[in-house]
Amino acid sequence: MEFRAFLAVLAIAAAACSPEEDEVGSTDAGCDFTNCTTLCITAGFPTGSCQGGTCVCQGSDGGTDADVADVTEHPPYEGTAGECDVDILFVYDTSASMMDAVGPLTTEAFPGFAEALSSYPHLGSVRVAVKTNLFGEHAFDNGGVGFSCDGGVEETVQTSLFLTSGWDSGEPHDAHCCEEIPPVDCGFASGLGWLEGPSATMLDEFACAANVPCQQDVFAGEPTLEAGLKGLQHDGNAGFLRDGAVLLVVFITDEEDQSSMTIQSMHDGLLALKGGDERYLGVVTIAGPRVGTVEVNPVYHTMGCQGVYGGTEQTPKIIDFTALFGTRGVHYEMCGDNDMSGALAAGFDMLELSCDEVIFL
Repeated sequence: MEFRAFLAVLAIAAAACSPEEDEVGSTDAGCDFTNCTTLCITAGFPTGSCQGGTCVCQGSDGGTDADVADVTEHPPYEGTAGECDVDILFVYDTSASMMDAVGPLTTEAFPGFAEALSSYPHLGSVRVAVKTNLFGEHAFDNGGVGFSCDGGVEETVQTSLFLTSGWDSGEPHDAHCCEEIPPVDCGFASGLGWLEGPSATMLDEFACAANVPCQQDVFAGEPTLEAGLKGLQHDGNAGFLRDGAVLLVVFITDEEDQSSMTIQSMHDGLLALKGGDERYLGVVTIAGPRVGTVEVNPVYHTMGCQGVYGGTEQTPKIIDFTALFGTRGVHYEMCGDNDMSGALAAGFDMLELSCDEVIFL
């Protein structure tokens, strides 16, 4: 048995012996996603995922016969010398209060960000994915109206998956029944669950996917940060992350995070996806201030700030999460005249520094 395959056996066995506590949206009891990913990376595989309660390392044979782990069929990712490949995930708050900010993201902020990326002289390839701030399976009354979602047809959606469909821009959102399922197939040229570029179709594809539905589950709350991590760990999104690429995760929300995981656990989970190497990970959070100065939610008397997209709650938890990444984390407040274009510009500056360090240091 090759040493790498032996390590894979240890990783699978160790992860399988670590029962997972019941978590909202988790369907893989008996396998902890974070432990599995960390152990597989330690074993020399690109990543790992939970399948039916068993930890499976990407590039292995699924644990059936570790002696013949098919590593030759999944060689380690190798980027082009002198270039920086980038994987970007946008995690968007799809609650009703965020629908007004969708347009500026797709028509102003991202095009400017993409232009800045394309002008970076050492850019290699780019992957971009979009997902909601939920994870796990949720039942939505699609097409419903009003607070009771009257007339809706219940459909179950795996919200951990990246979005490959968008909302019809000609149709208004029903803010009271925020249980929409996007009907427009974005037709990614990649044929995958994410965009690949630079390409002539990237802006149009992003405009489609980022035209998110109004999608909320009052029982799950808004676990924005955890949703990003769980999305990157989900089996259905396997292949998005590349070992040699810099990962940038952009979280966009107007409310405080309601994840059940601690901020340290979520930080460690994201870092594990990049083998513990901080150079290959960056985080941008676009949210509220640490301490609010005006009341933005009269029902709960929540404090926050007013900005170009309306009211944003104070988000000290999200700010503390961002701070864990040091210089690799950028928090941008949606207050006053600040807009998403400025936020993504700040994110690009941080990404450029990360790429320069990966290439030249």
